[in-house]
Amino acid sequence: MKSLFLTVVLFVSMTTFAQKDELKTLKKIYSKDKISEKDLEKYNVAMISLEYLAKENADKVYAKFYKIAYPSVELTFKGEKSTIQDKINVFNPEFIKEYGQAISKVIDIEEKSEDKEFYNNLIERKKAFANSISDIAFNYNELNNFKEASEMFYSLYQFDKKNKGRALENSAITSFQSGDYKYAEKRYEEFVNSDYLENGVERFATSVANGEEYFFETKEERLKSIATKLYEKPRDVNMSLKKSQVYKTYAALVLENGNTEKAKSVYAKARKLFPNDEDLKSDELKLYFNLGYNALANDKDIVDEINSNLDDKEKYDELMQKRKEMYKGALPFFEKAYGIMPSDGDTKKMLVLCYETLEMKDKAAALK
Repeated sequence: MKSLFLTVVLFVSMTTFAQKDELKTLKKIYSKDKISEKDLEKYNVAMISLEYLAKENADKVYAKFYKIAYPSVELTFKGEKSTIQDKINVFNPEFIKEYGQAISKVIDIEEKSEDKEFYNNLIERKKAFANSISDIAFNYNELNNFKEASEMFYSLYQFDKKNKGRALENSAITSFQSGDYKYAEKRYEEFVNSDYLENGVERFATSVANGEEYFFETKEERLKSIATKLYEKPRDVNMSLKKSQVYKTYAALVLENGNTEKAKSVYAKARKLFPNDEDLKSDELKLYFNLGYNALANDKDIVDEINSNLDDKEKYDELMQKRKEMYKGALPFFEKAYGIMPSDGDTKKMLVLCYETLEMKDKAAALK
């Protein structure tokens, strides 16, 4: 029994040492700016070994991170010899999202470590990778490749949701510019429901050298820049101030894509949030006015048919009833539009016409 116990203890100790060796190897190679073929082989072996050996939660986090990070390590190894496909493998939405989540979890663990060397290295690598994604997105934007720009901005947001809320806004804006309104609706739907739009803050400071205002991602970055005396006049803008405009664009996209019921819901929510926004009132008015107007699209044809059957009482009565039913269907839309903006003359005119056609004389008279 004693021999068995010692064997188990020895096995556990060997496994622990093996894990430490793998972690040390992976950390060392991952941190390199230049990676040799031998390094890549060692990384691959250690990565596979750690995945098998990892038992503790923290070790599993590291194992997953180093496995996910492999394409970026391989890209560093290839350097200038890397192909377009190599770069596509790294800068694709799925990898960017997974890599962002994995590196953030390792950073959280390393932040508690006494040795901050690897922690600082991870912070710098995360920042550099984010900058690369941002550069690609802005390059697409400058080339007017708005759909590609939007997708890359969205990937940047997925990479670091905590700090890259502005990338979600950029993704929404460029998605609209792309003209792909189905895609744009998705991006705006996420933006309108995001914590960034609700609670985010845009931070600015003015350059002493040229007097231009610049955006800063974090409060810490701005404080450091102001401390250098190169920037001054810090200014904050709450993202919630943009909310009504974002809702307007989102509602317009929903309507453009033919989802009338969803558009009604979006406008109702927006108007509840911003009851005094005149532009929102006007847009919602147009929605209901157009619904009412479209419901009367066949009115001229029916009137022409009525005039052609003045001597046929049965047909005449049938057509008059058909016209009344049509106006009955349009009435709620014009009433809704009038309730939103009673001062609109066109809405009032159409509402009076509906009341008169439906022989609702008191209501018609009240509006005259």
